[in-house]
Amino acid sequence: MVVHPQVVTDAHKAGCAAAKQQKFVPFKNVFWEKAFLPYQSARDPSKLGVENIMVIAKEIGLDTAKLKADMEGPDCQAQVAKDMEELAKWHVNSTPAFFINGKPLSGGALPKADFKKMIDERLTVAEASGVSGADYYEKEVMGKGEKQFRSKVEPKPN
Repeated sequence: MVVHPQVVTDAHKAGCAAAKQQKFVPFKNVFWEKAFLPYQSARDPSKLGVENIMVIAKEIGLDTAKLKADMEGPDCQAQVAKDMEELAKWHVNSTPAFFINGKPLSGGALPKADFKKMIDERLTVAEASGVSGADYYEKEVMGKGEKQFRSKVEPKPN
């Protein structure tokens, strides 16, 4: 999934392309170690860029010409678009993103007070429902919740 497209779209497409060469897991593992962790500590976007991706790909024996072609090909482009659509349906627009009894709480790293407020609100609703705590999630959240999620711009059906 691509939550921060300006930074990780190339990495997502590379994962798709590595899978086409049956090497998704090795790519993911080395990418995590040699790209994401260095990016995380230094906030250097070049660590997630195509040049570093190709170095990593070569290291694990991927055909880099095929990888690059597949990254820009229709299958991987469509996979990224599909994942972006899925995130929108679930109202995920930042990391981390949380769901508390079916309600999204996103906005990245939020203050503890925001979590407490949402948890207290959802707890009040759960307690007022009359359904036991053991059954609440299954009966109320999943049983009565949205059967198909919509993006924020789609109107709620009548």
